[in-house]
Amino acid sequence: MSGLLDLLRGWAGKPSHPPLTDASIGAYTVGTVMLVLGALGVEEEQMAHGALLAISGGLLLALPTALTGFLDWLQIPPGGPRKTIATTHLLVMLTATVVFAATWLAQLDGYKHDEVKTLAWILGVAAELLLTVGGYLGGSLVFVFGIRVLKREDATVIQAVVPGRIEGTTENPQGVGR
Repeated sequence: MSGLLDLLRGWAGKPSHPPLTDASIGAYTVGTVMLVLGALGVEEEQMAHGALLAISGGLLLALPTALTGFLDWLQIPPGGPRKTIATTHLLVMLTATVVFAATWLAQLDGYKHDEVKTLAWILGVAAELLLTVGGYLGGSLVFVFGIRVLKREDATVIQAVVPGRIEGTTENPQGVGR
């Protein structure tokens, strides 16, 4: 079971969580922009459809994104600012996901009737604001504390770009010492 969890978490210097967050954040953001544009009268029928599809993509990615993030969260020792920020990040992102799910539900009828629903774009903007705060906190975990960062000055190009090529190295899952 440990091998499967390690595979889900990713390799040293190549964690699975960040690329999943990029994809889900992109899908949610595109969906929200489409809702706002449609509400402003820009190609409303197309925006009503595209927004629901984009948000659907974000919601489909939510489970693997949350799972890989949770597996990373489990590796951070309790107490201290790293765990506090990671826990806040987790809660904000889960809240954003719930609000995006509510956005999806609010827009479902609009998809069927070729219109952007007022409640949908309002919820979408609120969810996007939560997403921005959560992303900011997640970025702090990486760029301030170095969580899941593997810094190797001596790595070759192949070691740097091919997952699993750096063997016997210690990743910094908690960002300790950075």
